[in-house]
Parts: sequence; structure tokens; C-alpha cells
Amino acid sequence: MAEYSLDKTHKLCSGRAIDRLFAEGKSQVAYPLRMVYAPSMRREGRPVQFMITIPKKRIRKAVGRVLMRRRIREAYRLNRGLIADDNCRADVAFIYIANELTPYSLVERKMQRLLAGLPELISKTVEK
Repeated sequence: MAEYSLDKTHKLCSGRAIDRLFAEGKSQVAYPLRMVYAPSMRREGRPVQFMITIPKKRIRKAVGRVLMRRRIREAYRLNRGLIADDNCRADVAFIYIANELTPYSLVERKMQRLLAGLPELISKTVEK
């Protein structure tokens, strides 16, 4: 049975790692999500650590930002098994780019598309 818990070790919290991710990372878009990814330098811990960003400029009300953050987190939690490759060590940021709230079904489909291609994207980035 797949592990569906999402604890602190899954979350990207390091300021250095976040700065490096946005400075050196590459991105992929599946509207309404933009995924910024970079190979991770960590040797221990979870293979993939992630963060979610909902810009205040896009969704003005805090209630809407919290709702979209929960939808994105749930879609990631249920579909992170698509990354199953332990050799895929990466830091990932999901940025919400739509100007309105999006239904969960659409967010989940786009999350599946992004996560399915992540191992291949990371391996291409590491080879270069």
C-alpha cells in the first residue's frame, strides 16, 4: 500500500535550497500550475521535497489562497507515487498561475501530468 502521509520531511523549508531552486531551476507549465524544479544536493531525507506558492497578486483573498494551497497539496499527496524513482532527488516548487479559483479535478489532472514527467526532466538536467 502506498504511503499517503505528508510530513515535514516532504516540505522544502531550507532558505538556501529555495534560493538555489529559483536561481538555477527550470520550469514546466501545465495551466493553472507552474512547476519549478532542480536536482537536489541532499544526500539523506526524502527524494523529492516540495513547496507551494499562491501569489497574492493572483488570488487576492486569503480564503481563496488557502483553498488553492489545500487543493494543490492534496493533489500532490495522492499522486506523488508517480515519481516512484528513488534516484530522482529534486527540489520542486508549485506556483499557481491562474487568476481565479480552479476546481480540484483540473488541479489533480495537471499535477499528474507534471509529476509523471518529473523523473525524466531531472535526469536530463543531471546529465547536462
